[in-house]
Amino acid sequence: MAKQRGSGVVAAALRVSESQGQFQDRVGQFMTGYDKAMETKNKMEAKNQELQAKTNAYLDQFDGDVDLAGFSDEDKAVVKDQVITNRNEFIEGANGAAKIKDKTSPEYQMYMDKMNAAMSKMEKLRANLEGIANLKMEYANGFDQGIYSNSQKNSENLLRANAILEGSISSIGDDGSLNFKGYTIPNMTGAGDDFTVKDFSYNTKSFKKPFVVAIDEAQAILDMAKAQETLKGEATETTVKIIKSKLNTALSNPDVLYSILSNSELQLIPLDSIDPDDPNAKQQAIDMLTQGVLDSRGAALTEEVDSVDKDTPDISFSASSYVNPKGANYKQPIPGRTAGESWIWDESRNGYVYVETVGGENFPTGPSHSENGKTVAYTNINTIEGYAKRGLR
Repeated sequence: MAKQRGSGVVAAALRVSESQGQFQDRVGQFMTGYDKAMETKNKMEAKNQELQAKTNAYLDQFDGDVDLAGFSDEDKAVVKDQVITNRNEFIEGANGAAKIKDKTSPEYQMYMDKMNAAMSKMEKLRANLEGIANLKMEYANGFDQGIYSNSQKNSENLLRANAILEGSISSIGDDGSLNFKGYTIPNMTGAGDDFTVKDFSYNTKSFKKPFVVAIDEAQAILDMAKAQETLKGEATETTVKIIKSKLNTALSNPDVLYSILSNSELQLIPLDSIDPDDPNAKQQAIDMLTQGVLDSRGAALTEEVDSVDKDTPDISFSASSYVNPKGANYKQPIPGRTAGESWIWDESRNGYVYVETVGGENFPTGPSHSENGKTVAYTNINTIEGYAKRGLR
């Protein structure tokens, strides 16, 4: 019996030993697998940290700061949404670029392009916000000082300026442009259509601002007229060409032309009969302004009166130098004549004659004498001067 119990104890011990060995083998296998899993985990974490570090390095290049001082709450909300959109696009590119080791690969360049595009959008947005903030101050000062031309060709520019001052940014384009809604102002005059401007975009690269009253150019034209006031006789062909050349230069800028044509400003001579949309508007203005300048010729001279012999012609007198109190462009016919004719001294006839200009050439047309209807010169200075003072130029 004792032997059997001994045998049983030994057998049991062997069975326990075998079981413990198997358990130890399983623990060892588990620990080996665990170590390998932890090693993989550590490597993944290290790789993720490396990727995160690379991504963060890219993100440090993104500048999302914008100056919104002075903008309305509506504007701020629109701008902030766009900044978030641009930042998300940049992050998408940064995450993709951080995973690629080969910096020369097309895929890496694709992600870099995405990041550059997002940064470019921010730069343009920032510039446009700064530009429109300055523009608002410029417009406010301009309207306060009344510097903008009220030409009909300036209407749309003025409506856009008002939208920027009074309205809000409706959206922002991919190029950073600031979009505004169009609107209509009723025409209270009852003449013509309402004033309407369509939706438009602002960016610093291309935006048409209202043009100002052409004060400097108008003053230059007035100076040209003033220079003629102390000159005697008819202007030479060369003088006329010089005047027209200067006017052509002054009116080469369409905005200046439109401002000069506007009948409510500058008032050089009445030009409201010229349609600014007429392709020949510039030439019409040059012709009319040239005549206006020439009409001022001799206006500042003192008339010389011959007190010795009233019937002796005085060639120093010119009816065209007479200043009509009704205005430099007012022409009044005398009985039997037509408006627009002038007096000149005719050496061949030894007296003053009417002259009509046709096709750029002067033709003596009168006065007509009863003898055979021939052109006869008047030699009586008092008669000529009397006609001039009644309105003939």
